[in-house]
Amino acid sequence: MRPLPAGVAARLAAVAADPAGVPLPVFNSLLSLLASSDPSHAHLPLHLFRRLLLPRRHPDAFTLSTLASSSSSLSSAALHAFALRLGLLHADPVVANALLLRYLRLPTRCPDLARRLFDEMPVRTAASYNTLISHLPPGGAEDVWGLVRRMVADGCTPDRFTVSAVLPACVSGYLRRGRELHCYALRAGMCGPDDFHVSSGLVSMYCRVGHPDLAWRVFNQLERRNVVSWTAMVGGFVENRMFEDAVEAFRAMWVNDGIQPNRIALITVLSAVQALSGLAEGKQVHSFAVRMGMYGEVPLNNALIDTYAKCGSLHYARRIFDDDSWCKDVISWGAMILGYGIHGMGAEAVDLFEQMLVSGVKPDDIVGLGVLSACSRAGLVLKGLDIYNSMVKDHGVNPTEEMCACMVDLLGRSGHVDHAMDFIKSMSVEPGSSVWGALLDASVIHNNKEIQDFASRSLLRLEERKPSNLVAVSNLFASSERWSIVEQVRTRINQGSVKKKPGRSWVNPT
Repeated sequence: MRPLPAGVAARLAAVAADPAGVPLPVFNSLLSLLASSDPSHAHLPLHLFRRLLLPRRHPDAFTLSTLASSSSSLSSAALHAFALRLGLLHADPVVANALLLRYLRLPTRCPDLARRLFDEMPVRTAASYNTLISHLPPGGAEDVWGLVRRMVADGCTPDRFTVSAVLPACVSGYLRRGRELHCYALRAGMCGPDDFHVSSGLVSMYCRVGHPDLAWRVFNQLERRNVVSWTAMVGGFVENRMFEDAVEAFRAMWVNDGIQPNRIALITVLSAVQALSGLAEGKQVHSFAVRMGMYGEVPLNNALIDTYAKCGSLHYARRIFDDDSWCKDVISWGAMILGYGIHGMGAEAVDLFEQMLVSGVKPDDIVGLGVLSACSRAGLVLKGLDIYNSMVKDHGVNPTEEMCACMVDLLGRSGHVDHAMDFIKSMSVEPGSSVWGALLDASVIHNNKEIQDFASRSLLRLEERKPSNLVAVSNLFASSERWSIVEQVRTRINQGSVKKKPGRSWVNPT
């Protein structure tokens, strides 16, 4: 436990020496200081409240809201009941807002209790709505807009926090709502030179709905830009697969505006670097991280391992991985295992997986996918089967569709097409397009006409909007001159909203 700051320790000692003579505002001030201090002192606010304050005077709304915002071990339900008993819960929205936030931040979140508390509040403020909106689960766009409409009907004016919390709900198909929010922010004066959160949120929103041109226009109109707005623009380019623009924007952040990239910016641009197979750019980002003292941060090192592996430089990836100066997590092991798998080094991937188990790191489904795909590429059938069974039975990993597709590919490519079919029938998850696509490829390789027909019809029955599978089915029926079915499949491809992108390759002279 770290020692308390000298000023806080002195005030605590003075209150403990004469608790009866301390006014309530002084108690509250000390509670607030302790609640915002080091997490190792999380027990002190509750101790001060129970032993020194509660026996001598009634707490007020500020006291309970401070306790609710602390990380003390006091039960949220107990604090809720205490506030009700004192009549403070409905008398002051500050207490209700603090409890609402506490319910939503619990490790085991209680959204139902939080929503019930919110609905029973006699007076809801903008802070109440902002708290609930910002903690809604992803994918609840309609719930967000419903709360915004209710907020306006309650007479609460949406503020900067509201706009920043609502903008992430503008996903694909919500461009009109996003532009309405943009207009509101402009009219309300929320796009000033210091409104970085709103401006960065607008940039991210336009990129998320597939309009990086509008995002770039908003970005260029900003009077002041910081690392958050630049990172939002770089991330938007990456999200829209404009990787060269992402790298150029990253360079401009440093060269033109003189803004030093942070860890998040480096991780973001590394996604573009690995998509471009830009080994030279990856080394530059690595060098910059070392110079700026960021090397050793686990998420950044994981991104560097992934980048080097996907750029074909396993030697550099392994050097970072083997550096004992930083603490590796399961993502680090998974990135290195996947790197070996990409390059067909199945034996090395399996060895590293076994080292991970020996070191005590528990594998997850991502690691499982990496090592199974490595076994599939290297033809390690028996090893792949052992690893799959071990992960499911010994490590409690729930098999995903992607893991099952790797197993089907592993069995099918090695000639065990019938065993692959049996595996599909025994799967605990519903087989999707990746599973049937792997079975189709294997049946074509080994000329199993019966399973070819079964797999292709299963793909057509799924009606997945994945054109590569439909093209494979079309080519299969064309090879057997079944032109009526070919015409039906091609019609479906042409009428679908997702088109198959033509393949491409390039040579990087550097």
